[in-house]
Amino acid sequence: MYFCKCRPIRLCDNEMENHIFCRDLRDVEAKFHCISVQRSSWCAPSIVAQTQPVFVADVTDWLGYQNRWWFYPGNLDIALPVGLPPDITVEYVELAGINTVIITPKAFKSRTSPGPALVFYHGGGWVFGSLRTYMEILAMAAEETGFVVISPEYRRAPQFPFPIPYEDCLNVTLNFMKISEKFNVDPNKLVLIGDSAGGNLAMSITVTLIEMNKEDPTLPLPAMTTLIYPVLQMINFRLPSYQQNLQFLFPKLVAPKFWLAYIGYNDKLDLSHIIAENGHVNYKNETVQSFKALVNADLVPERYKSRGYNNTMATFTEDEKAMLTDEVFSHFERHYLDVRVAPLMASDEILAKMPRTHILVCEYDTLRDDGVLLFERLKKLNKDVTFQHLPDTLHGSVSLGAVFKGSHYGQQNRDLFKVVRDNF
Repeated sequence: MYFCKCRPIRLCDNEMENHIFCRDLRDVEAKFHCISVQRSSWCAPSIVAQTQPVFVADVTDWLGYQNRWWFYPGNLDIALPVGLPPDITVEYVELAGINTVIITPKAFKSRTSPGPALVFYHGGGWVFGSLRTYMEILAMAAEETGFVVISPEYRRAPQFPFPIPYEDCLNVTLNFMKISEKFNVDPNKLVLIGDSAGGNLAMSITVTLIEMNKEDPTLPLPAMTTLIYPVLQMINFRLPSYQQNLQFLFPKLVAPKFWLAYIGYNDKLDLSHIIAENGHVNYKNETVQSFKALVNADLVPERYKSRGYNNTMATFTEDEKAMLTDEVFSHFERHYLDVRVAPLMASDEILAKMPRTHILVCEYDTLRDDGVLLFERLKKLNKDVTFQHLPDTLHGSVSLGAVFKGSHYGQQNRDLFKVVRDNF
């Protein structure tokens, strides 16, 4: 089944919210110059791109994304002062030694039988993000679905690289399964959900639970996995979406630097430009070649290449080649072939056991094609998968929709959570 919400970006009815809302897509992209926006006008990135060659990419460079991550240790923990809805309760518990928030809609408490819950892993490139900055999203998820929402404050890179963020999230999930009845939650009705790097964690943990279930069939499997513009692989940084969208939000080296921080190579950030051209992949290794086929740009439907795509291979200087020692190649290979790091590398045998899956991607997002590739694989395996493609939207849209609920982004969020709610 193909699920697509295709509509222009329209604004809310509130003039002040219109003004703030458009600052994210247009004022910021225009380097913070203030503009006036008429109600119902478009803020499509495709229109803005015609006049502004470089947008938020400049800002991210200025913030220090091209420098060492530890200058921002945890890291832009800025939350807008938006009030939470009155019909939810928020409590903090420690699960598997990790601080975890549990949000319960008041109506859920009147249930006479255990109901569903969302386990939400926040995004931020495994480096940024927190429960505080995600509280509006978590609250909206609870409000729109009517389900319990839990979210772990997992430890983040670069101080805590892989496998620590992954293991924190997995252990919290397993712990919650054991005690879910305390919160009137059925452990067989869990939705694993996350955005961006959180989508990576949601998919990785789903794959892990499928593998664990083979050894212990009594272990509950997720009822649904929901992936919001997920990052799923670190082999191919030359996919069409990477080439088309570098002028929006993230400059070319940001994604590689997030990955370097996550896999414990934060002291080797000079490799980022090589990763951006796929120079970190050892093409001489036959095993690597077979996995590389899973992220071949030929698998991306042609409609996603209409804004341009170049499949030429980059060349590297002798100095750059000298940086790629056997140890460096081996370190990369251990991680980009590990399904706990790059779940798109999971076998068809594992993916054939995926639960009901919903994938949301944004057209103007470097990560778009990671979600597209997973959708195409699951569709080919005849799995129950739906796809929500947002045609005029940047990475991070769910965060905007949780704050500006009257905007088009807010409606996109409601569409997303309706898909989750309707699964039960």
